[in-house]
Amino acid sequence: MNETQFSETRWKGLFRIVGILTIVLGIAWIAVTRLTSTLHASGQPNTALGYLRVFSQNQALAASAWILWIIADVLLIPVTISLYLVLRHVSKSLAVAGAIFALAFCIYDPLVTELQSLRLVSFSQAYAVATTEAVKVSIVANATIIVNALPLMTFLSFFIGSVGTFLFSIAMTKSAFGKALGAFGIITNMTAIIGSLYPLLSNPPYIIALFFIISVPLVALWFISIGVIMLQKRNQFQAIAVNPRSGLEISKLFFTGKLGLESPIDSGLTTQM
Repeated sequence: MNETQFSETRWKGLFRIVGILTIVLGIAWIAVTRLTSTLHASGQPNTALGYLRVFSQNQALAASAWILWIIADVLLIPVTISLYLVLRHVSKSLAVAGAIFALAFCIYDPLVTELQSLRLVSFSQAYAVATTEAVKVSIVANATIIVNALPLMTFLSFFIGSVGTFLFSIAMTKSAFGKALGAFGIITNMTAIIGSLYPLLSNPPYIIALFFIISVPLVALWFISIGVIMLQKRNQFQAIAVNPRSGLEISKLFFTGKLGLESPIDSGLTTQM
């Protein structure tokens, strides 16, 4: 087996798996949006005591929401790597920058924002069973530290992740993903970047509040679309990933519609695998 054949075999099935994971990622984001909206159906708490009371009454729901966020963060890692492999041939600078921001989000969000949210859930459990006022005061004091930091943590999670996917979407407009999906990504991720300001503002404008609410489901739909296209064009994406020198040329052929699903490259790659 020569070097090229080994490389192709190594990547066999990559985009089939990642395509499925990307769809699951989008579904997870939609599900977590539903969970958090149900959790805060009566309004977003603005005090530590408010959070403790809401979470203590919905402990399973709250824990499920934040755990699902962490699972989604983990799923984003292989998606980010795969997008980098395809988009680096279109614009290496955008692909590298997008990957750096996206992977930074994958590390920061679960280890900081979601972990602290889970700590609030834990505090709510302790508050619910506390038998003395002194213990309750201590729990509220500890929860207050987290609640005061949550706006900044939430902003950083939204902003860092959205910048990464925004950069990917710019490169995507000139890739095999197509101009339409790239444009959709630019719009949805710009919406998320603007909406990320919401947690920092005490009285945010309506448009920022709206963008904050709709950004996650919109980006989720974008991810689902990416996953579908990865499954449809998985062999072509594998060809791009394993042929660094010809990747840009292949991407241009996809973009102009001169290379279809049954192209010679696709057939040759499939035959060798």
